[in-house]
Amino acid sequence: MSVLRQLYQLQLVDSEHQDKSRQLAMVNDGLGESDEVTRAQEAIVETETSLGQLMAQLRALEIEIAGVDTKLKQNQDRLYSGRVRNPKELSNLQEEAAALRRRRSQLEDGQLDLMISVEETEAELAERQARFNQIEAAWRDEQARLQAEKEELELRLVELEEQRDGMRSHIGAADLDRYDSMRPRLGGTAVARLKKGICTACGVDVPTSMARAVERGDGMHAGPICGRLIFGR
Repeated sequence: MSVLRQLYQLQLVDSEHQDKSRQLAMVNDGLGESDEVTRAQEAIVETETSLGQLMAQLRALEIEIAGVDTKLKQNQDRLYSGRVRNPKELSNLQEEAAALRRRRSQLEDGQLDLMISVEETEAELAERQARFNQIEAAWRDEQARLQAEKEELELRLVELEEQRDGMRSHIGAADLDRYDSMRPRLGGTAVARLKKGICTACGVDVPTSMARAVERGDGMHAGPICGRLIFGR
């Protein structure tokens, strides 16, 4: 096998290694925590906090209503016990009872509003939990897929590195140095095939005399425009 063909085969391996390395970097970027999952978790915590505050307010209101009911019962027991005969005192008890009933009515209105808010917040929490479960399940599936892809890419990179090392061991140091210096400058393509007198890398016609020499395998020739090494069959 000619040196140029060896370099071309090496270039194919190097190009695949470069592509696989880029893919692996992208896969690694996709592995790990998800901002979307984190935001969904934070939304749940926020709603749970709001629900906890509403429930605390509701419990406090229930305690206050129970206190008003206790006072009203005591008021009514005294009012109808028959022990109070003083008109002024009876009038005061009646006024107190009316005030307690008004207060209880206000508290019960507030209690109803809070119960509605609790119900709405519980529905919102259930919706956010369902959304989180959906997002997390999709994220876990994606993580599993990416992990499998990572392992496959890492295995292929090891194979390519072994293949590349083996190829390089059969190529002379001077030819490798020339190839290694050209490839980064020429977009990863240091060696191009000649097809029907045209450089397949840049699409430019090669002079007839050079094309014939390339086809015969006489020496190394660089494309007149792109400067890449050209080989034929």
